[in-house]
Amino acid sequence: MKRLLPLVAAAATLLSGCATVYYSDEGGKSTVEICNRGWYLLNLIPLASGDPDAPNDCKCRMFTQTTTLANNVRMLDWAATERNATGVKDVTTFTTDESVLFILFKRHTIHTSAELILPDRKEK
Repeated sequence: MKRLLPLVAAAATLLSGCATVYYSDEGGKSTVEICNRGWYLLNLIPLASGDPDAPNDCKCRMFTQTTTLANNVRMLDWAATERNATGVKDVTTFTTDESVLFILFKRHTIHTSAELILPDRKEK
């Protein structure tokens, strides 16, 4: 039983999806980066994806594809509201794909980043 527990924990970690929002307030600017990850079997069947309704909560949705640009934009709106931003600018999105065990599993990630426009900072 003790040997099975680490294997189950490792499988849960590998198969879990994650939706995260990172903030940075460096260099006089406030920026946000959003990542939404999903694991797929044979690049077709969604196994687990991040929960865009609960970013940063390490929750996932099983057998559901949530790694979409629409969900990232929705999380960007949520992040701007959390920081009381009046808007966003310089929005950039890109995707990354990683294969595990050749083509058996694939991790698909959508990254979105933007600068938040805060009301107390003057726009230049």
